[in-house]
Amino acid sequence: MKINVKTRIRYNGQEYSDPNQLPPDVRAAYDKAMAEELPRKKIVVNGREFADENEIPEDVRRLYGDVMSVIENNGEVTLPCGSLSAPVFTKRQRQLVMLVVGGLILVGLLVVTKAIN
Repeated sequence: MKINVKTRIRYNGQEYSDPNQLPPDVRAAYDKAMAEELPRKKIVVNGREFADENEIPEDVRRLYGDVMSVIENNGEVTLPCGSLSAPVFTKRQRQLVMLVVGGLILVGLLVVTKAIN
């Protein structure tokens, strides 16, 4: 999977890739613009371009949401709580395994006892 997040700030014919690169007077204009209106964005997933999240198909929107969550959390991923997989054995199967193991131990003890006598 390739994730590429690009930020381009264009001001008076000059292009900047990060708000921290802006000169103080340009940064003030940038901060004002960000406070007054939503920035324009383009979303491209697997070569398909979408104007906003509402145009993205549901399965791709979930992936987009997950990726944006990771980006917003500075790359930190939080796994969901709870069991991540089903148990290997059911309760009934564990009982059967314990019964077989117990029987084998008993047979082993009997063999050892007869060998000693």
